[in-house]
Amino acid sequence: MKKIAVFLFEGAELFEIASFTDVFGWNNVVGLKEFRDIKLETISYKESIKCAWGGNLRVEKVITEENIEEFFCYDALIIPGGFGRANFFEDKNNEIFKKLIKYFSENNKIIIAICSAVINLLESGYIKNKKVTTYLLDNKRYFNQLKNYNIIPVEEEIVIDDNLFTCSGPGNALEMSFKLLEKLTSSENLEIVKKNMFLK
Repeated sequence: MKKIAVFLFEGAELFEIASFTDVFGWNNVVGLKEFRDIKLETISYKESIKCAWGGNLRVEKVITEENIEEFFCYDALIIPGGFGRANFFEDKNNEIFKKLIKYFSENNKIIIAICSAVINLLESGYIKNKKVTTYLLDNKRYFNQLKNYNIIPVEEEIVIDDNLFTCSGPGNALEMSFKLLEKLTSSENLEIVKKNMFLK
């Protein structure tokens, strides 16, 4: 069984979370039989987070200093973005998150960061010499921050560098979920899931 963790910071955008939960949920119902065992779980450093536009989301698993090694078995880590005014960047230096990124990066596991989540990811200090993008609008204020890190900024909506996937906004989240599904399963399986979801 393959496992995916969706790491939630306070102020995360629900649309960016739902793109992955829905695609992989559908996969486990209509995908090819050999790929119907992918488990996706929401995780965080606390029991619930308040989403960017309101509403609380209770996570499935709480990650702590004591149990962090249990999360090393995940095949992919997704980090949805969020809004600063919803306190998204407040915990960007969370030590538990940093340890998780350290393990995933050192073991070349899949990491997906959406929109502003790229900033939190880079703040961990473990992503280096990789091609990366982030939110490109708002006078490029997020994109311009990339020069503060030891990475290669790329002004494109979606950038994939080996097992690191970054993108520019909520509108890219669905495509990122497709790319991850294809990577973990197959092109044929992806097309079956898309067809059943009426997605082009």
